[in-house]
Amino acid sequence: MVELATLLRDACDLFDTAVSLEGKALGGWSNINIRGQSNSIDFILKLPCSVSSFGLQPYKKLYDVSLFLNRRGISPLPLYMGRLNDSKATPFIIFEYIDGVIHNTLTEFTTTEIISLKECLLNLSSQKPPGLKEYKSPSDFLIAAHTLVEKHEGLSMCSQELDMLVASFNDLYYEALSYTDTLGAWECSLMHGDLWVPNIIFQDGKVILLDFEACAYGNQYYDFAYLLEASADFHEYPPPGLLYSNEVVDVDSLRPLVLIYLIAWSLERLLSSESGLIEPSLPTSRVWSAVVDYTDSKLSRLKALLS
Repeated sequence: MVELATLLRDACDLFDTAVSLEGKALGGWSNINIRGQSNSIDFILKLPCSVSSFGLQPYKKLYDVSLFLNRRGISPLPLYMGRLNDSKATPFIIFEYIDGVIHNTLTEFTTTEIISLKECLLNLSSQKPPGLKEYKSPSDFLIAAHTLVEKHEGLSMCSQELDMLVASFNDLYYEALSYTDTLGAWECSLMHGDLWVPNIIFQDGKVILLDFEACAYGNQYYDFAYLLEASADFHEYPPPGLLYSNEVVDVDSLRPLVLIYLIAWSLERLLSSESGLIEPSLPTSRVWSAVVDYTDSKLSRLKALLS
């Protein structure tokens, strides 16, 4: 971490004194998240998990949308975006560290927190940050999710275990694609796209949302469905106060789309790990097994919903 801290300080004019980084990353397969301090700045450093080189700055979208939403009181403030002066010119982004309450499960949310979250998501859905992808229909969204797996460079040489998971996913994907024909068009409101419990911070009577990489225009009810389905133990019924009675049907109709995305994302991570495209120290055997089990459980859940 000492070498990384030096590289970070040299690459960023945000700091005028030494930078210290915590020795243990905060987790994640999309990004390596590390808490750090310098001067009076308490921050989170994000680095990509991929071992590939990046021609373009991959954090540009995240920086722009986070800055836009920070001004609306929804996102942490992005402080800096750049590249390290290493052999790969590794891209990075720095966010202010947000102190607050993060729960482990949705069942831990208080009634007051549920109401605050609902207000935050209503605020989010009405925002119009420029330059984001727009999914014009549910099928448009599903096709994009399936592409994560279908066009992955490691698909043709994956292990038998992973090949079986992909085959199960493809079977259910085409069923889900037919199902989306009944959902009609989307209203194209802003959605977070990755709203699970660890991405929600409660602070001084307000809600801050983290990790807007999947932010796009789609359907605001998708975030509610995602919140209910994303955890390992999904929530069949929303906690009191989260949804009005007339919203439950809309949210339930989007659960299969959430599951397709969760499965596709998990398979993409597993394929990248097998292909050596992820930082080798991250996908340990324990993490691998956990993601395989998670994927299998979501396949079973999707099959039950579509039957």
